[in-house]
Amino acid sequence: MLLVDDDDSLRRALVRTLRLDGFDVTGYASVEALLAAGVPERGACLVLDVNMPGIDGIAFKRTLVEAGRDLPTVFITALEPEDVRGPLAVLAPVAVLFKPFKNEDLLAALGRANARPGPTRSDEARS
Repeated sequence: MLLVDDDDSLRRALVRTLRLDGFDVTGYASVEALLAAGVPERGACLVLDVNMPGIDGIAFKRTLVEAGRDLPTVFITALEPEDVRGPLAVLAPVAVLFKPFKNEDLLAALGRANARPGPTRSDEARS
């Protein structure tokens, strides 16, 4: 699983929470950091913040879809629902979670995405 959020404390907390639940998750501070590390062709689930500096979550997901690399995606956002529902709906996310959300809601969304818990990897948040 790949988690991208520019909020350092939230990203670290979510990575820890997901690892405690057995997920193999790597955190990134930006889409650019994820791109530098390489995005798998398949077999990964994305947790993407919608609003980030640089390439935002919506633009990144749109690029993946257009390239035929549509990975299951859970969007997280602090934006108002009416500001993002339209743009996100066309991208068919597994879920859209509005901050602050419950860990249980994220775990349920990942279950719907068929994300599988596995060995953990390092948090590459400093990238």
